[in-house]
Amino acid sequence: MTEATDIEIYIANTSAESLKTWLADQLDAVEPAKRQAGMPQNAIAMTGHWHGQAFSILVLERVVGRFTSLWLNSNDLPWLDDPACARAASAHFNQEARISAGGWTESDDPDAWVQIIPDGTETAINWKTG
Repeated sequence: MTEATDIEIYIANTSAESLKTWLADQLDAVEPAKRQAGMPQNAIAMTGHWHGQAFSILVLERVVGRFTSLWLNSNDLPWLDDPACARAASAHFNQEARISAGGWTESDDPDAWVQIIPDGTETAINWKTG
């Protein structure tokens, strides 16, 4: 298994502030980052620190319905990949998490996702219908 170059998950009914608190417990440190020009209004930028490395974190609240997006731009994190992070977040927040079923290439089905629920069940879904 190849280590991910970044992690992106979607977690239901979870605020940016709750994610920041959780990340602060999981990482060495989390701090606010300067807001970049052109960022959406619902975007919260942070800088995470893990094993002496700083990296970007971006949270978009309610980016898709009730789901908040969490993006961590590092390949050195407490989680090996998207599924591991989503499982941890789902269990911690007792909320559904979703991750892309494929990669982010043009040939991948953009609606193919994996739904992870707090009891650990993982199901392939179509985001539009699931």
